[in-house]
Amino acid sequence: MTEPARDPTAVPIRTTDDWHCEQIDGTPHVTIQRPRRVRNRLDRFLFKLFDTPTDRELELDAVGSAVWLECDGSTTTEEIANELKATFAPERVDPVSETLPYFLTQLSEFELIRYESAAETE
Repeated sequence: MTEPARDPTAVPIRTTDDWHCEQIDGTPHVTIQRPRRVRNRLDRFLFKLFDTPTDRELELDAVGSAVWLECDGSTTTEEIANELKATFAPERVDPVSETLPYFLTQLSEFELIRYESAAETE
């Protein structure tokens, strides 16, 4: 079975609404708020002791922002890859067949996206 990030028909969907996008020099830049995970009682104690913020900002560069904006529930990973190749210089995204799945896997591990097959979204 192909992992979703490598399946050209998979459709990544954002799982959070806690993000914003701003234009910087005409290029979109996305910042995502994601909660810190409290893994155990020691973490909880230290977070309280040092008044550690429970949210953390994930700032995406132009390429990451472009991918995030395409994770709209209607765009396949293949379409995202094609858009990246058409929009960015090759040295920023090549090889797309490796860089895109890696980035999507990271977003999935942070539970910021999930996948559906293209057939499910039609």
